[in-house]
Amino acid sequence: MDSEVNIEYLEEEKDVEGLVKALKDQDYLTRKEAARALKKVGDESAVLPLIEALRYKTWHSDYIVLSAVRENSAEALGKIGDPRAIPSLVDSMEGDPDEEVRLKAAWALGEIGDPLAVDALISALEDNNWSVRRTAANSLGIIGDNSAVPYLINALEDSDWHVRKYAAVALGKMRDERAIPVLLEALDDEDADVRWKSMLALGKLGDSAVPALIKTLKNKNWRMRAKAVEVLGKIGGEDALFALIEVLSKPIDKNRHVRGKTAEALGRIGDAQGLEVLRNAQRDEYKYVRDQADIAIQKILKPKKEVRILNYDNGEVSLDYSEHWEMVSTSDAKKVLRGLYANNSITLSLNRNTDVGEITSREFAEMLKDVFRIQGSEVMDERGFEKYDMEIYEIYGENHEVTPTSILIVSFKKANLLYYLWFVGDPVAFQEANEDIKLMVDSFYIYG
Repeated sequence: MDSEVNIEYLEEEKDVEGLVKALKDQDYLTRKEAARALKKVGDESAVLPLIEALRYKTWHSDYIVLSAVRENSAEALGKIGDPRAIPSLVDSMEGDPDEEVRLKAAWALGEIGDPLAVDALISALEDNNWSVRRTAANSLGIIGDNSAVPYLINALEDSDWHVRKYAAVALGKMRDERAIPVLLEALDDEDADVRWKSMLALGKLGDSAVPALIKTLKNKNWRMRAKAVEVLGKIGGEDALFALIEVLSKPIDKNRHVRGKTAEALGRIGDAQGLEVLRNAQRDEYKYVRDQADIAIQKILKPKKEVRILNYDNGEVSLDYSEHWEMVSTSDAKKVLRGLYANNSITLSLNRNTDVGEITSREFAEMLKDVFRIQGSEVMDERGFEKYDMEIYEIYGENHEVTPTSILIVSFKKANLLYYLWFVGDPVAFQEANEDIKLMVDSFYIYG
């Protein structure tokens, strides 16, 4: 084949047959670009050629560019999602000498989501490269097969914090009680991100984690006690409530940080049974504890008045939002809502695209995930569904490059029109705004 083949043109025309031919071109750079293009175009008819392009041969080591061909092929197979690729992706993850190829193979197996890949992904938790181990842990969480739980528990002791973080995330998704003891230990991890993800995982385990968390309130490490009361406040319930009341009532715990976090947790639960100990805490010797008790009491006593619901409607789309948000004018057509939480630390932008008839909501989500990667953000969860004749796709991500930031993008597609809501802000504000965000997403409607 002529090595001057125009890959950009073939990609633009979605010419899968032409790209498949280019995948076998004598020029290795052409092969690389063809594999890259097939990542974006994607088509089941390309599965078998991509499987062939993924296969490692010993002479490939003499040509670095061929590792990029295999890497792009693995990613393309993950985006296509055809189970026929599983055996070849497993072979690549286990035997390819290039760490990026192994990483992409592990990622692709998670995207395909078939339990057939679980054993191989468990083995990949022992890979000598941390990025492969991290990706394998994440993929196991996506697949959700609980047979992987003991191995993910072991991964929480990995030498690399990235691996420990994704092991915690995966265990949170699986909600398996066997993970509770090691997640509690991870509350004292040397890395802040691992501690945060372990807290979130325990929160997802809910009531089943409460007894172990209560035992942790007697741990000698005050940091673990503080994290335990924080998680108990998120889970709530009578057992958590009474345990937190006991921490403040004597006070059993003399650490000011633990007592302050306990007061904060009681405010989050919002039960009037906590008022007595909180009023006593208003006379605490430490200002931090007194301040947290004041805030908690205000939350509990705050009258449960109805929140006024406002509506945005431009004749093309409609959504409801609460009075906790305000509309902000911008110089372009984009609409922005700002959440009136601490430091106005969460915003929503409403974005519009037309002439997207050939792009599905999921395909658009894949483009957004590329933006995530460029920005240094990580996709933590995603799902697609349909409602009111709209294709809907949600992506939740986080960015920790400067300060912890949560991101939620929800795209809505109907005919040739696509809107997407882009929420971004402080993780704590995200939690406070959870009901408001749900209101906006659930009420969003495209006319026509």
